[in-house]
Amino acid sequence: AAAQAELDAPPPADFPESERRLMALIDRLPQRPVIQDHHAARWLSRTIAMSIGRVELDRGEGNATVGDVHAHALWHVRRASAIGGSEIGTIVKHFRGDRGNFTSAKNLALEKLLIMSPQRSTPEMARGNRAEPWLQRMYHEEHGVRSDPDALALLKGYRWHRLPQLVGTPDDIVILPDGRRRVVDYKCPSADVNAEYEKNGVSFDYVCQVHHYGVLAQSAGARFDEMEVAVFDPRYFVIHQYKVERDPALIQEIMKSAKAFWDEFVMNGLVPEDIAPDALEIQEGQMYDLGVQAVALKVIGDELEVRRKELLSRISAMGSEWHELATGKLDMGFASFTRTRKWDEAALTELARSVGVDPEAHLQDSGKPDAERAIALLAALHKRITEGQDPGPVLADIARTGIPTKTELNLETLEEAVRAAGANTTPAAGLAEKFLISQKKKGDDAENVRAIKAEAIALADEIESLIEQVGGRILAGEQEEDPALA
Repeated sequence: AAAQAELDAPPPADFPESERRLMALIDRLPQRPVIQDHHAARWLSRTIAMSIGRVELDRGEGNATVGDVHAHALWHVRRASAIGGSEIGTIVKHFRGDRGNFTSAKNLALEKLLIMSPQRSTPEMARGNRAEPWLQRMYHEEHGVRSDPDALALLKGYRWHRLPQLVGTPDDIVILPDGRRRVVDYKCPSADVNAEYEKNGVSFDYVCQVHHYGVLAQSAGARFDEMEVAVFDPRYFVIHQYKVERDPALIQEIMKSAKAFWDEFVMNGLVPEDIAPDALEIQEGQMYDLGVQAVALKVIGDELEVRRKELLSRISAMGSEWHELATGKLDMGFASFTRTRKWDEAALTELARSVGVDPEAHLQDSGKPDAERAIALLAALHKRITEGQDPGPVLADIARTGIPTKTELNLETLEEAVRAAGANTTPAAGLAEKFLISQKKKGDDAENVRAIKAEAIALADEIESLIEQVGGRILAGEQEEDPALA
């Protein structure tokens, strides 16, 4: 009620007034007794700064009014007061022992306790926000539907007294030509995500989200008959409809999970533990067959490595005049496989800012030339020469500082700092894998590599064929048949 009254009030005259009014709302948050004052002050400062950037993204740089920024920051204050529709899937997954796709229960708790501030919109989020009005118009025209303003009005600022931990309004509640009413949530994912939805349907997070809105709509008296996620597909410029069947068991799970998360963690100023990454699940059938083959090939590879080292020792003992053996290792240059951790720089930077870690403190010299700065120096030098000025100062700068180089983030140290600040960095994590084979085209070494590869591949085919034949027998514990007794 207080947030809705603030939304309906005249906009503040300036940012100091906006901060005072927003802080007054923060002081009325149900979890305010466990929020530290310095966290609240820092959160508000960052949220206003983020809101300025978000409004300017829509209206252009320098066009963010105090009223617009205030309204955007107010939305985040209200969001901090309860669990929103886009968050409920993560919470349900947490109590199932699963990790969230977009964030984690730990980070959500940090956000509700105002330790983590809202992050700036990702390109995907910005795309969805900008596209939603157009998607709604396309959807209405295609299906001959219209929004139900009375139903949507019931959900404006609504809290269900039995479950005040939930908050949110669906993108739309439409009235169909036959009189049925439908809760609709519009999405604008990438082409790759659309392809995934075609195979497996929309994500569990979206199923939870529309059920979340359904719970609130039903409790508020906003009548509806069905639920749907409407997904825009940029590949064909069409909107796909994914009907979401009402699941009473999931509704109960949403209600219990929301209450447990809010009452056990947020209201006590506590943060849940992270869910460990999923373990691989071994399945019967082909998985076992492939596993036997992989184990056998691994054992063969290890044995060949032992014999390779023995041969190298013998070659070394025979004398360096026979073979050039640098550092006691035969470098065949055949292949390599690496698997390393990589970090999404944009996502990690946003996480860092949200917990008070300054990304710029982790900048380092990349050693790579900075073309823009070099061009600027050349332009300054050219200007001085053509205008008859002394180019000495510019040349002195170049002599003193050297060739301009770019700076880059040390993502490893930044990730460590974010973790040390208490945040879960899994949403910014990924993997990079490489398997490289020699690409030499000429020379004796290249010919030798080609010959060895051909022989090795032929031999590997024979070994693999043999392993496929005996794999099942090995698992079954059967004795090898003696050819002499056949």
